[in-house]
This record gives sequence, C-alpha cells and structure tokens, in this order.
Amino acid sequence: MHRPDTPSHERSRSSLPKRDSPTPQTQKPEPSSSALSAGGKSFREPAGEGCAELEVKKSRFIGRARRIQSPQEARNWVSKEREAHPGARHVVHAFLVGPPNSEVAGMHDDGEPKGTAGRPVLDAIRASGIRNVLVTVTRYFGGTKLGTGGLVRAYGDCARLSLENTPTAEVRPEVAFRVRLPYEFYDGLVRLLETWKCRREQEEFQEEVSLVVHLPEDRYEAYLEEVRNLSRGRCQITDL
Repeated sequence: MHRPDTPSHERSRSSLPKRDSPTPQTQKPEPSSSALSAGGKSFREPAGEGCAELEVKKSRFIGRARRIQSPQEARNWVSKEREAHPGARHVVHAFLVGPPNSEVAGMHDDGEPKGTAGRPVLDAIRASGIRNVLVTVTRYFGGTKLGTGGLVRAYGDCARLSLENTPTAEVRPEVAFRVRLPYEFYDGLVRLLETWKCRREQEEFQEEVSLVVHLPEDRYEAYLEEVRNLSRGRCQITDL
C-alpha cells in the first residue's frame, strides 16, 4: 500500500473540511505610486492565458498563467480555479505584480510540504521575466508520493511551461503630466504623440487646449523638450 507525500494532506478531499481561499505569503513591497507607471525599466506582462499539463507518476499537474493587477485579483482567480477543479488535492499558486522597484509577490503551497510548491512556481515566474501575472498549478494526486525534489520539479516545470505558452506584451513605465497650449500647436502635438505611440486623455478645449499626456519614463526629459520646442515655449506643463 502506497503512502501519500505527507500524511496530513494527501488524503481524499472529501474528508477534509471546506477551505476558504488561503491568504498567500506576500513579500512586502517598496513604496509605489502605481503598479504600471512607477519607475523602472520596461517589462512584459501576459496578453492572454497560457496553459500546460504534466503527468508525473500518475499525478496530474495543470498549470495556468494569466494577467492580474492586484493580490486581491489573484485570490479571486484562485477561488475560481478551486471551483473548476473540485476533485483536485491542491491548487498551488504564486503571483508577481508591478515593475521591479515596486513589486508585490505572493505564493501559497496549499497543503504541500513547505517550500515544495509555491516557491518553485514563483521562481519560474521570476525566471520568465513576466510580471503582472498569476500562475496556478492544480494537482490531482495519482497515488504515488513524489518526494520533496519531485514536487519541486513538477510544480516548477508546470509553471515554466505555462509561462512559455503565455503571449506577452511590453509595458513601459510612464510619467503623466498635463500640458496646456494654444490651439495652433494642438495638431502638431497630436502628430508628435502618435509618432511616439504615447497616450493622451482628458482633452479640454477652452481658451487653450489642455490634455493629459503619458510619456515613457526613460525618454521623459527628451520628449518634454520636444514638446516645448513645438510650442515655441508657449506651453504650460504640470506634473501629475
């Protein structure tokens, strides 16, 4: 007769009390004004979902990677994953939100031995370079214990494959400011922003034109100088 990986948690789910979605171990972030517009280099985030499935000694591992913007959103998705897999023994997860200088990271082993599940999933996320991402790895126990090393490899490999199958898009940290300038320079500014592929919003047309502009942080000063040159120094710029 085989024994489970750990006696306390590999028994049938039907014999366990109903669980709420666990609170992940969250790494304390540094101060940040925004997860998407804080300082730092550009990074990649999911542009869709990525999935993978592994079978190791008859245990089935189902990985899924998706974009999130907050730890609460991660917890919501984990709850949905549990509902989608009521017969699974474990729904392990890890997440990473924000650019490198203001990130929030979390992980949870969901009953697996400490450090054998959530940690390798988080390590796979960091190695991928993808941020604003949640990875869940759902395990259906196959009846044979995998041991500490086997669990680390299985969870890490499933997470890695899920991330490799995830389409991504580049996120450029931005700086927002409001610019006010005479109407005669508005069309030129719009063409300039379109050339730079920069966002504009909150446009107001009164005595002068006022709008909020988002510029990439690493080119902020250079782009700002071009805006001043375009308006011949007749623009008013206010940082937000």
